[in-house]
Amino acid sequence: MGNSTRSALYDPDLPTAGEVMASLCCVATQYAKEPSLDLATLASSLARTLTAPEYAETKLIVAVAKRLVYQWDSVLREYKNFSAQQQEVEPQETQDIPASITLQ
Repeated sequence: MGNSTRSALYDPDLPTAGEVMASLCCVATQYAKEPSLDLATLASSLARTLTAPEYAETKLIVAVAKRLVYQWDSVLREYKNFSAQQQEVEPQETQDIPASITLQ
């Protein structure tokens, strides 16, 4: 497939679905160790990358990609909600990350 026909989601540095999944697994592992908005954003981006038609090698990959986008978008929504709640209350010296935005 020529570059001009590739979708915007396709990443030439990750030419196969397996490589996207491996990258996403590494990011998810780091997120599980130390959750952060940056890692959640990166994981969500990789999940979206996996939805590119070039990676749709099987129906399973397509289904898993859709589910991963849903799950990581949910994590990002929780961060947004948590941030909004924190702005409504007095600033605290330390802000713990609620359990609801960690991988489950």
